[in-house]
Amino acid sequence: MSNGAHRIGQDQPGSIGGSRRIWTGFFAAAAMVLMMAAPAAAQFRPWPNPLPSEPRWGDYDAGHVWHPADWWWQSNRAWVVKHHPEWWGDFDDGRIWHPAWWWYANNPDWARLHHPEWWGAVYNGTWYPASWWWQYQPEWVQANYPDWWGNFFQSVWYPASWWWLLQPAWVQANQPGWWGAPYQGVWYPAGWWWQFYPDQCRLYHPNWWGDFDNDHEWRPAGWWWAHDPNWVRQYHPTWWGDFDAHHVWHDDTWWYQHDRAWAVQHHPDWVGDYDNRHVWRDVNYWVAKDPSWARQHHPEWSQALQQSVETQHTEHLQMIQRRNAAQQQLFEAQHAREQQNYFQQHMRQFQTINQQHSQQLQNLERQHAALEGKATGAQQQELERQHQQQVQDLEQRRNQQLEALERQHLQTLQRSNYAHIAQQQAIQRQHLVQMQALEHQRTAQLRAIGSMGAPHPAAHAPVAMSHGGAPGGHPSGKHH
Repeated sequence: MSNGAHRIGQDQPGSIGGSRRIWTGFFAAAAMVLMMAAPAAAQFRPWPNPLPSEPRWGDYDAGHVWHPADWWWQSNRAWVVKHHPEWWGDFDDGRIWHPAWWWYANNPDWARLHHPEWWGAVYNGTWYPASWWWQYQPEWVQANYPDWWGNFFQSVWYPASWWWLLQPAWVQANQPGWWGAPYQGVWYPAGWWWQFYPDQCRLYHPNWWGDFDNDHEWRPAGWWWAHDPNWVRQYHPTWWGDFDAHHVWHDDTWWYQHDRAWAVQHHPDWVGDYDNRHVWRDVNYWVAKDPSWARQHHPEWSQALQQSVETQHTEHLQMIQRRNAAQQQLFEAQHAREQQNYFQQHMRQFQTINQQHSQQLQNLERQHAALEGKATGAQQQELERQHQQQVQDLEQRRNQQLEALERQHLQTLQRSNYAHIAQQQAIQRQHLVQMQALEHQRTAQLRAIGSMGAPHPAAHAPVAMSHGGAPGGHPSGKHH
């Protein structure tokens, strides 16, 4: 069976009617062309020869006839969503479904902006999905993209969306750090939620720690602690955690679940309590999730609660501003790319019309020369008159085609510019809404902890942060 075709205890559909995916449309927000430079070849294990192609996604129908993924998406979207969420792709303007690597080859800006859940990277100019990378270069992925969450099943790697859908008990028991939630029947990772619904992340999932890098890719806290700990201390001092003996970073909740004694001994600054499911949560979580409960049950947290409110407010404020600036930059790059594509398409059409005109003119000249050689006297004069009229007709038709083409090009540019302005305004409105929601959240939290008269965030130092989590800093000697 092909890569991606294995199923766990699923029934084949009896018919292929099915709902079609409602494409969200080309909401042209921004994106720069991501050509992810592959690291030095020495970082890769030896490649198979020839280089493997992209996965061949597909499955068998009720009659044991194999169909590719695009057929399934167009014929029975509901079945695909239920059984193969790892078949990443989307529909184009003509309602034709294409896999993720097609989108990265033809419109990488749009793919990056609208589908951050499509994990993958470019090698030798071709984009390959995470499953391909995990199969052929697992060490490279582990070093560079440990946030491509997933695991192997029967020698095939599946992303977290597949595991959450088909093996949720296994994920909850073994990988609770694969943050994410379902949306319209499909599970999406935390990075997708932070890109499209950041307010819901702040309100309902404050433990989904992470931020966007310079390429507008969302990275979880563990990645940031491993790659840029100084940046974490400056911009996210509430991301409490530490590295284990294998230099894998875990948040404070994980440490309390796995080794509470060690956490208490080495990180007394981690202040928190257990929730009703007996999961330990730090004070920063309680401030975001239930500040009234924290104030009622832990009056000794008064100063820590107030500091946490202000620190998290500053963190999210800076995060929103960085995200908005990155979106604007990516959006402008996407618009410039579209304008360039329109111009190139216009020039190709322009050249086609001229080439057709030249060919028609050459044919006309050959026909005229053949007739002229057989004519005499008055016939030659009539042939010349007819020839001149035919040449004029060709020129007029060519000019009409060019004028129509120019009008069409100008109309396309005008529509593109109108859409660009509307989308700019939508991004600005979204930014304003997020800023207002952030201020409302801060006000509500301060009121809940009884600190409405609190000074501005600048007056408060961040909640105490242990630096034992810095690369090179051991977890105090538990494993050493």
